[in-house]
Parts: sequence; structure tokens; C-alpha cells
Amino acid sequence: MSIEIHILGTSSARPAQGRSVSGSIIEAEDGIFVVDCGEGFQNRFVEHRSLLKKSDGKKLKISKVAAILLTHGHLDHTWGVLPWLQTMAMDTRKEPLHVIGPTSSEVIDVLLGKDGEPEVSPSDLIIQYDMWMDLGAVSEELGYEIKLILGDGSRWVDMNTGEKIELPQPLNKTKISAINTQHTIPSFAWKIESKPKRGKFDRKSAESLPQEIVMQLAEGKDVDFEGQVLKGSEFRGPDKKSISVVISGDTAEQAIETKCDLLIHEATFLQEHSDIANEHLHSTASGAARTAIECEAKHLALTHFSARLENGEKSLIEASEIHSSVVTLSDGDRLILDLDCNLKHLQKSSEGWTVNT
Repeated sequence: MSIEIHILGTSSARPAQGRSVSGSIIEAEDGIFVVDCGEGFQNRFVEHRSLLKKSDGKKLKISKVAAILLTHGHLDHTWGVLPWLQTMAMDTRKEPLHVIGPTSSEVIDVLLGKDGEPEVSPSDLIIQYDMWMDLGAVSEELGYEIKLILGDGSRWVDMNTGEKIELPQPLNKTKISAINTQHTIPSFAWKIESKPKRGKFDRKSAESLPQEIVMQLAEGKDVDFEGQVLKGSEFRGPDKKSISVVISGDTAEQAIETKCDLLIHEATFLQEHSDIANEHLHSTASGAARTAIECEAKHLALTHFSARLENGEKSLIEASEIHSSVVTLSDGDRLILDLDCNLKHLQKSSEGWTVNT
């Protein structure tokens, strides 16, 4: 099973150069995650879904969205959340939905009962969550179960109940992890990882054995039979390994401390503007490539471009001097990472998608 990523926004801060603001769909084996949800996201989702059905016969069901994973609270990454929640309510959604994002450790302390008044940025998600709940983003108003979760990377609070919880895992076959990054407000990168699977049991190789023995071997047990040990592992095909994608929000370079197969990383600036990138805790294309090297990522995809960049050509050249497998993304592009960690980059056209070779 592959992981497919649909890129619905590649612009930094505001729509520019034909690009929309941040928002991506991560299509896993057993459901969908949305990473960031800037203004107009639901319109882009509907248009993308329509073209997918027309060109590929493929369906993206909103009911399969298990969680909206926010990288931070800047509005170009969050302003589309509340309208989409309300649209789901009008569409009579029944499936539960998680909205998960970062805040500071000081805010988490207060939410868990510690006295104090933490200094909170106007862009901190705690402010937006409170606003969303005041405007009806609660289960009783929406008609479906919604859980608004805030965390600092190690502690998590359910804003609906005020209780400390573990990071939710809404899907059974896919794991999510939050990695703290460096930006002007609390920020995460999100790691989406398929869970490894045991190889398929080979019934043909065990067909001559008694059924009771076959059942034990199928469970992975080693069995004593007629004076010899039959190893359960020898009756299975190769295990299916895990594959992983990390997608950053806004972050300084070399701030993601995890390994992954595909890194989707912001590249707001070119190296010639590294002073601006450093001042605002953003990354350059070469900085994203250095981050990919540290993450041991087999592939790097660049996104979140400044309005001063007409296209991604210079970013691609700059990053490719450091990393051997780089693509630059445009709105509507798709990335498919297969179980062998091969990456297919599908570029959007008016009629559908073509493979970038």
C-alpha cells in the first residue's frame, strides 16, 4: 500500500503567482489526514476531487478524513478550518473528527491546572480554538463528534473536556507523530507512517500438516511437530515494512529531528535571502535540503514559496546541489510513495495529471 499526498496549496503567507495558501491531503491505507487548512481550502478540495474523479475515476471521500493536523496558528494555515467544519455539518457528517495542533508548554501548564497567565501570541491556536468553539465548533452544534486537541509535543489536552490525553491515533493502520519545529510561534511538523505488517501466511506450504498445527503457524507461533520445530516465520512471506512522510509547516532549517522516507518541507526563500529566512525562522531551498540530509530522507519535495518566486526552478536547482532526489511542487500536484520508497510525482494539468520524469 502506498501513501499518496495531494498538494492543494504551495504559497507562503498569501495567494500569489497562481498559488494558494497551505493545505495538503495525506491519503493513507485506511483513511485521510489533512495537514493545514488555509483560506479557501474546501473549495480547492472540491475542485481537486472533481478532477480526480473525472480523470482517474478516483474518489476522495470527506467522510474518510480522520483528522485535521495543524502545523501552527498562522491564518494562512488555519483560516479554512471553521467553514469546512460547518460544511461537514450541513452534509450531515456522522464520523468523528480530530483537529490537532501545537501550543506552548506554558499554555498546556495552565490548561492542566497550574496557576499563571502565560504570554500568548495572537496567532496561538488556543485563541482560535476558543473562537471556533464560541462559533459552534462543538459536537452538540455540529451534529458529529469533534475533538479539538492542543499539545506541546509531549502533553496533549482535549479542549472539549480539559482532560490530559495521549496523542490520538484516529486510524488503525497508520500512525501520526508531532515533531516540534522552530518558528515564531509554537509549531509542528507532522509524521504520517504506515504501520509494518507481517508477511502473508503461505497456506500452500503448510497444506500437508494437521489443521491444528496450521492454525498455530498462521498465528506466528513456533510448533513442535514429529520431533522438529516448525518456525511460524518460515511459513510467511516477507514482512511489509513501514514507510513514512514528514510534512513541515513554517520552520527554520534543520529543526526536524526524525527519520523519514519523504520530506515535504517549506522553502520560502532562496539562499540569497537567507538573512530574511533566519530573521523570520523560515527556510531556504538549500536549508530544506540540509534538513532532508539530516532526516535521512530518500526524497525531498519543496513547497511554501515566497511571492517573490515566480516558479520553483531556482529552488530546485539550489536544493539539488545538496540532495539527490528533489522535486518542487505546484498546486494540485500529487506525490505517491510506494512500499519500496519509490516516489512518483504527478503534475496537474487541465485534463488531469502527467508523470514528472
